[in-house]
Amino acid sequence: MINIAICDDEKRVLDDLSVKIQKAFDQSGYALNLFSTDNSFVLLEYLKNNISDVLFLDIDMPKLGGMDIAQFLTDKNTETLLVFVTNHDALVYQSFLYHPFGFIRKSHFDEEIGIVSESIVRELQKKNEYFSFKTNEGYCRVLTSDILYLESKQNYINLHTFDKTFKFRSTIISVENELTVKGFIRIHKGFLVNGKHIFRVYGENIELDDKTLLPIGRTNRDNIKKMIMRYMR
Repeated sequence: MINIAICDDEKRVLDDLSVKIQKAFDQSGYALNLFSTDNSFVLLEYLKNNISDVLFLDIDMPKLGGMDIAQFLTDKNTETLLVFVTNHDALVYQSFLYHPFGFIRKSHFDEEIGIVSESIVRELQKKNEYFSFKTNEGYCRVLTSDILYLESKQNYINLHTFDKTFKFRSTIISVENELTVKGFIRIHKGFLVNGKHIFRVYGENIELDDKTLLPIGRTNRDNIKKMIMRYMR
């Protein structure tokens, strides 16, 4: 799943960009979560509460411009890949301060979006070793290989590593959608475990490398056990 945000103050342009960006990334094979707005203040609130892998941003917008949004991302030290979309070449040089991932000229968007999207996918694949999330203290990322399991607690997730536990707001389904392709197995309605750290199946439980015991859900228990055994081979 790639989380993409798009902001341009011209609604007609925004709709056009959204369609073309969707089409470009569809060819990558990744599922997209696309957020678009023609209001930079709405975008700012979205970025405060959501993790965006990629942001396509118009530089020249009234009141709260692209540079202001870029400054927010810099201050928050996020890992969002910032792509400026503009027809104002003179502003490109000013934007170097924010280390953008790329630029696309609106007048050449059709030709340049393919190249940029391919570069973005390659960059995200490099980062795929990490799982990123937002806690009350700010944005965090951990190596997926360091994650033992994730536990659902109401509207929050507790992420357990060998030596630390992180708490962040999300659902087990959302986390599962992102981590299943990285070798994580949903063993119970409340638990998602890293297959690499399953030590053994122990009765109706599994034991992890740190000796933690977790229950295997009754629903589809046999299928879950088969999945675990296949992974452990």
